[in-house]
Amino acid sequence: MSNAEAAFRLLQWCADRARPADFDLAGAVADEGVRSFLKSRNIDSLAALASGGADARQAAYDIVWQHQLAALLQVLEAFEGAGVRTLTFKGGELLPRHFPGRSIGLVGDADVLVPRDEIETAKSILYSLGFRHSFFDADQGAMRNRDLRNVADIELRHYELAPFVKTVEVTDPVVVQVAKTSEADPLRFVEDRALVVIAIDVHHNVASDADPSMLFERAVPSSLGVGETLSSADHVWLNLSRYYNEVAIHGGLSLRPFAYTIPEVAAGTVDWGVVEQAARDLELGPTLSYFLRFCDRVAPGRIPASTLRAVEASTSTRIRDWGWQLGKLFDFHERFPDYAFEPSAFESAVDIGPPGPKRGDRESIGNRR
Repeated sequence: MSNAEAAFRLLQWCADRARPADFDLAGAVADEGVRSFLKSRNIDSLAALASGGADARQAAYDIVWQHQLAALLQVLEAFEGAGVRTLTFKGGELLPRHFPGRSIGLVGDADVLVPRDEIETAKSILYSLGFRHSFFDADQGAMRNRDLRNVADIELRHYELAPFVKTVEVTDPVVVQVAKTSEADPLRFVEDRALVVIAIDVHHNVASDADPSMLFERAVPSSLGVGETLSSADHVWLNLSRYYNEVAIHGGLSLRPFAYTIPEVAAGTVDWGVVEQAARDLELGPTLSYFLRFCDRVAPGRIPASTLRAVEASTSTRIRDWGWQLGKLFDFHERFPDYAFEPSAFESAVDIGPPGPKRGDRESIGNRR
């Protein structure tokens, strides 16, 4: 079984949730090459969860995530106590919802959205809980405070604060063992200790071309039991369009965003009219349509054909059309598109649109200029 097929079948499992006894990768997970590929795409957890077998690495992932989740809940409770309206989104909301008690790999951070006029209150609370603007310096093997200029640059150029970070030591032997070979956050091994680097990303918007007020208007109670979260529809269009840009522009290779978004698509709770409206308002077009069509292949029958057509027609430009982006995600070489050059393909002219985005336009997610 190829890397691509193994990954695709695991994403199908995310949608259908076959019982472990009914799910079979035909021994592919025993292949070291396939295991290594799945880990490189942050979905080796899916193989462990789908098979139902005991896995020490997965046990470590789960323990680390529980520490991160406990810290997130502490932040949410403090924000709620101070009257700060907070929306948890992306993995911080969808992992506990669709994979309760489990993690999908090592999760780098948790994302929350707060009103812009509550930013100073949010900062004050996070400082009081022991968080600070810091990062793990791999060369020094220690946490370091971010330089003031670096913090200002991040907050000037983005729609979020510089990450708020603190560390927690974990003594569980399985976590310590995994930490010894971990070379990235959130798990570090420092002076014979396993440290979980807990990062909270506080957003006041989700993209430079989006209006966050619509997200607050459609917000629903969080499955975490405190605070709120995005509607299912907003999770779908936002996750997939941000993810497409991250893969195409910034070289992202993780398949985890598919792993926690596909169950949301499959759950049957998405208001597809909202997805269509967001696509039109932000002129998302290809930044959403490619990955939405991929989700339709993984979980057929959940997305209305009319929605797929509406999203594809939501913009007339191809500024952010970088194709499927599946070859590099799933580790295969895409074939030459012979079908495009058959005689029938030339019956109508093809408009390839203006050149790509300017450097300063990369924080948007749609095609509006």
